[in-house]
Amino acid sequence: MKRSYVLYTTLCAVVVGVILCYVFVFSDEEIQRQVASTFEKIDIQTSHQTASLPPVEAAQDDEDIDTTDALEQINQIDEVYYSDTIGAYLVLTEQAEFFEVSGNGTRVNSVLQLENTGQARLDDFIGMRMVEENLVYAVTANGTLITIEREEGRWIERPRKQIKGLVSEDRIFGLGYDRESNRLFMMNRLADTPDLELLYIEEREIEPEAPAENESEESTESDDNVEGTEESTEETTTEETTTENVSTSDGVSSETAVAEEETPENEQDAPEEAVEEKEPETEWMLDSRQALSADGMSASIQQKFERFEGVGLVERQGRIYVLDSEELVLYTVNPEEGTINGQMVTPRVYDSTGMFLQDNEIFAIVHPEVFDLDAFVSVD
Repeated sequence: MKRSYVLYTTLCAVVVGVILCYVFVFSDEEIQRQVASTFEKIDIQTSHQTASLPPVEAAQDDEDIDTTDALEQINQIDEVYYSDTIGAYLVLTEQAEFFEVSGNGTRVNSVLQLENTGQARLDDFIGMRMVEENLVYAVTANGTLITIEREEGRWIERPRKQIKGLVSEDRIFGLGYDRESNRLFMMNRLADTPDLELLYIEEREIEPEAPAENESEESTESDDNVEGTEESTEETTTEETTTENVSTSDGVSSETAVAEEETPENEQDAPEEAVEEKEPETEWMLDSRQALSADGMSASIQQKFERFEGVGLVERQGRIYVLDSEELVLYTVNPEEGTINGQMVTPRVYDSTGMFLQDNEIFAIVHPEVFDLDAFVSVD
């Protein structure tokens, strides 16, 4: 009897504990998102191990580096982005070189030398983001947006575009992507102020310029002159044209029919097809500015925030993370509420040059001289 009592009491306690654990722990939406993110991370790692993507071929030029052991040639790193989609690191250097490095950090899959000569020399890279598997955006400190696209197994650079709407007081850094609105966004610190903003930029089609007013006026005047001339000669030519029309109507109709038969259909449709195939020109413009409130910060973090010098921009679970490696503070931005808060981090991230996200973990770049996985330090 005593054993049965102990057994049933234990089972009841276990059942009640499981129910209470679910009600008070797993029913929380934030915990559910973390659990879902963990399972997604496991799925991504499993897919990388079971079905690895073929490496991207390097450009077939005589000056190409040997991509089998070229890691020592990746130096002075400016930006790093890790892509879960292709399981590889994307690296931009101060020498305007773009590398794709294997996920284990042992092989360079592809390399692209960005054009960096002439008057339009590239400024420092301040952010990079892969929007699609074959599409990467990067931005420089002077607001130049660089598009890098993979075509037939090779990374190539598209024409650069200057982001319109920025002002000289803007101090931009970082690059993110809002999939709901299909917009890119950056962080901005106004010069000589403690204000921090989210800048949203979007791609818009360039509308064709309307014809000048003077051209329309000239065409109107010429039409009036033509009408006056036609009216003055109409009476004198009525009888002649009537006779000619009667005598030549059959000949004109037959000639028109022959011309239509001889003209191929594809030649008639060629101009329309050419117009349809032409892609509209686009430009990137500033869409909106969202000021961030720092009212919820503690007094100690608020003092450090006044000397804020942010590096990196990482998105995770609906939040944006920015690091101040000089003051050793990791700031968290809530875009929906427009707020920013910070917490202290360990000194090992001091003097880092950027951040990236890998397998849902934030890493800081602390030794940008060479590409080495040991140079990436976890911030969490």
